[in-house]
Amino acid sequence: MVRATKVSRTTRDQSSTGFKMTTFAVIDVETTGLSPYRNDRVLEVAVVLVSPGHGATDEFSTLVNPDRDVGPTSIHGITATDVINAPRFSEVAPHLATRLRPSVALVGHCVAFDAMFLRAEFERIGVAMPMYATIDTRRLVGSGTLASCCADYGIEFDGKAHAALHDARATAHLFERLVGSDPSALRPHEPLGTLEWPRVPFAAGRLLPRTEPPKFSHSSSPFLERLIERKKASLISPVLREAEREYSTLLHRVLEDRRIESTEASALLDVANHWGLSTEQVETIHLAYLSDLAGAALADGHVTEAELRELQSVSQLLGFGSLSQTQFGSLAQDPGMAQVPDKTDAADSWVGKSVCFTGECQCGLGGVPISRPRAEALARARGLVVQPSVTKKLDLLVVADPNTQSSKAKKARQYGIRVVHESVFWRNLGVTID
Repeated sequence: MVRATKVSRTTRDQSSTGFKMTTFAVIDVETTGLSPYRNDRVLEVAVVLVSPGHGATDEFSTLVNPDRDVGPTSIHGITATDVINAPRFSEVAPHLATRLRPSVALVGHCVAFDAMFLRAEFERIGVAMPMYATIDTRRLVGSGTLASCCADYGIEFDGKAHAALHDARATAHLFERLVGSDPSALRPHEPLGTLEWPRVPFAAGRLLPRTEPPKFSHSSSPFLERLIERKKASLISPVLREAEREYSTLLHRVLEDRRIESTEASALLDVANHWGLSTEQVETIHLAYLSDLAGAALADGHVTEAELRELQSVSQLLGFGSLSQTQFGSLAQDPGMAQVPDKTDAADSWVGKSVCFTGECQCGLGGVPISRPRAEALARARGLVVQPSVTKKLDLLVVADPNTQSSKAKKARQYGIRVVHESVFWRNLGVTID
């Protein structure tokens, strides 16, 4: 492991504000859990460089692929799908080293937690992160959450809590306010100087900042609008041909986990080619599936964020792109083909099957998120046998996110076990989810 050494104290130019032009790195991380020593990993990291009296001079943030499950999405708001294409920490490390190199200390709200995770991540890639002085804004204030401390000092939160960049910006504002009103707060940490960073032997990767939750597209696809009209016209036919029924049955099975693997795409194509289905017939079956899903989401008069995320994901998988508000309304009000086959393997055929859950449930029941114990109790009440882990004898693995990288999901795919998305699972069991 490459080691870091401390160099002489940094001298900065004195400004009219009375503060030296000294750079502090305000850091914040979102993680899969509470301990990097129990295989918890960084999911998102943000750094805001700030010099008291001079403001922020630079910032960056990115999601990080942890190569494992993402932990409590209900807290940090990050799903497995969000991080599936994010850089690994080794690709983020060069960016971090560049931002931290000119800093004399790490600042954060409960900064020991953030620093602990960053050191552990650097250790995993064989780089010894310098031992920076740490300044905890919570201790400078006395106590309290970041939100409450900011409120006490009249600092508006830019965005939402538990998003790394928003938290880092808020902490930077709080730090400036505290040090501005009492410069002596830094004395216990003096002398402060820059540290020598070892070489980070990895290439810098493409960063992936967190985006807002999916929304309806403002644009409207003329292709999809025409397809909706064509589907309405096609409903005149009372019976689907056997070819369409077979393709639709396979489509339901393929989309159970809200993914389409290359082998599954090939299987769908084989069925279409075998029966000579036209592109228009395939598109109409795809649209029927999507309209059924939209109708189910709007059945209770309210579309949740999880339901919208699922709809947009399925729309993308089926080749329609993002739904506009108009298109969603058209789909939700227009029932899918009455001749679409019954859902494959309905609940009564699942009685006696073994099931295992992975990830934090995103669906709710009666306005309350479905906890793991409640999910397992519901499954048992409908005749399934709940298992705590994945073995080759398992029948079903229920995933909260189709792109989960949990060890359970990796094993299930390796063993060829049937993977079902939680929303599909509950609907097939007849459980009315929010």
